[in-house]
Amino acid sequence: MSEDTSPHPSKPQPTGITAVLSAILASNPASAVVPVVPADTLDGIIERVRAARANSVQLLVPEGIPALQGRRSFTALRLILQRDGITIMVISPDANVLEAARASGLETMEVGNASPPRPATAAPDTPPSARPVIDERDAAFLRALDQASSQEPYAELSEADATFAASLDDFSEAVAAVSQPAPEKRTSLQGVDSSRRVSAADIRLSPEEERRAATYDTERRSTPLPRRTANQRHSAAPTMRTAGRTTAPARTGDRTMFIGIVVAVLIVALLIAFGWYQANQTSIIVRPPVVQSRSQPFRDEIIPITTADPGANPSSIQAAVVQADATFTAQGQVTSETLVPAGRAMGQVRIVNTIEQPFPIPEGAELLGLNPDGAEVRFLIEGPATIPAAVTTVSDRGRSTTYGEIVVNVVARSPGSASNVGANALTQLLIPGTQPIVSDRSNLLIRHEAIGGGSEQMQRVVTEADVQRILGEALTGLYNTGMERLARQIDQNVLAIDPTTIFPSSIDLAQPEAYDPPLIEPPIGQPVDPVNPVFRLTVSTRFSALATPRDRLVDRQLELVVPQHFLQRDALCNAGERVGFDVSGWRWDGSKLMINGAVTCTEYGVITADTLNQIKRSLVGASRDDAETILQQFAQQGLIGDYSLPAIQTLPGFDFLIDVRLASAS
Repeated sequence: MSEDTSPHPSKPQPTGITAVLSAILASNPASAVVPVVPADTLDGIIERVRAARANSVQLLVPEGIPALQGRRSFTALRLILQRDGITIMVISPDANVLEAARASGLETMEVGNASPPRPATAAPDTPPSARPVIDERDAAFLRALDQASSQEPYAELSEADATFAASLDDFSEAVAAVSQPAPEKRTSLQGVDSSRRVSAADIRLSPEEERRAATYDTERRSTPLPRRTANQRHSAAPTMRTAGRTTAPARTGDRTMFIGIVVAVLIVALLIAFGWYQANQTSIIVRPPVVQSRSQPFRDEIIPITTADPGANPSSIQAAVVQADATFTAQGQVTSETLVPAGRAMGQVRIVNTIEQPFPIPEGAELLGLNPDGAEVRFLIEGPATIPAAVTTVSDRGRSTTYGEIVVNVVARSPGSASNVGANALTQLLIPGTQPIVSDRSNLLIRHEAIGGGSEQMQRVVTEADVQRILGEALTGLYNTGMERLARQIDQNVLAIDPTTIFPSSIDLAQPEAYDPPLIEPPIGQPVDPVNPVFRLTVSTRFSALATPRDRLVDRQLELVVPQHFLQRDALCNAGERVGFDVSGWRWDGSKLMINGAVTCTEYGVITADTLNQIKRSLVGASRDDAETILQQFAQQGLIGDYSLPAIQTLPGFDFLIDVRLASAS
């Protein structure tokens, strides 16, 4: 597909301030141009500058901008944008604006009206002897210049804006020679030194092309611009002028784009290389060898507790003591029947008094005897009683005595058939506070028939096994209830209950002394309702714990507190030894925090740089198993101590990807 080289209408080429700003943007791609209009406020100007997303901004300020008439406005503008890393250049024809900007520390550039037009340059009569072939894109550019419209570029602007734009055009032409970029490198032409770059001045045009260019230049310069008078041209001359004017290369944009592409490719390549290095770089940590080490164990070392912030070097734990009472009731069921005593033995006993004075029997008196198996049995006398005195009578037939006697109701103390006794098996009267009275060996005689009524039957009664079956559930519920009660007493947005300090812990609750004696209803050995054979077990205790800041539980605080706690004492280790602290555990008993562990004093050796380099060279391309073997050999030789390898199967095959680091001995 051939390229269409026929002339097409094109837009007018940039002139004046547009060319200057194009040159600035070409030389610094990170810059931007922000025009200011009279309606803009200071906040609006700042937002527009930020929206340009450039590190360097040229601010075009016409005359009469209310927001930028004082030094304080420019100072605020500079300070706010300076925090965003943005530098500002103020371009304006307004002397007051420029003076305020300079006083605020901003770079400025003054512009005015254009200078009188220069006469057109006549085309040369004869072409140069050596005329190189013009590149097709350059030829197309020249044809576009021939077709460019010569209409007035400021026709649609107001008179004030057109004057300001024309003055900026004159300024851009004045600095064009200073700001024009270096010419693009092209293919070496005949008659041109190949050691230097070819510029637009090295291109020779044909007579026809030169006549057309001269005609276009003459028409453009001889046509007067509207709204601009000779008086305005001379009264507002630009502050910067250059004697010679050179035309910027037509392919500046192409060269800038090419440079940008090259820079972008280099940045992407560097990022890819950096990512590859980061992905393949491997670190091996080695520690110095231990020359000697000794340990001083400690047990139940009490660590102080404070509610205030202990500072950067704390010697006490920051925590608050929290306590709560908890109770939990679990319900169990009796699942099996047991043969248990049911009926009690009951009967009557006759007690005979052989002396001539009454004998009182108080409340709570008992009769004691043996059952057929020889086991001791007790019977309770129901209610108090008095045995009448014996009565002696004298007659012609002689002297006779009638003993006093009483019959009392008795019931066995214990139920069951074991309380059944035979006739006259009860032989002792037990009165509280006195010695036992034995029948037939004192003034009392105890007589009775066989007493029965004690029996057994199958019933559901509470047993120890039933209680143990639900005790674990009850203690778990008790622990959870205690945690809820403790949590309610703190601000959980700031503090947290350290679970390692809860007392009693779930392990402590395995011991009966950690909680109050349980309450069992009905008690062990008592029958339950046959229709609903359930019983209840209630356990209770007081819980205690430490509430610490949420981000600093006890274990984290001990890392700083333990060294400070011990370092307040005399020297723990000798000179040249490193002191270390190993905390193996801690516990809170409800009143104090105690820790167990040891203080270690260790003397370390030195790993030389040659050893580190030797390790690196030995590990290049090694498998993980081989690397383990190599490092163990270094450790056995006493050159290194402990080490750690990354979780990879094979180490990199280049030594610059292996980083052998020396860990600090602690």
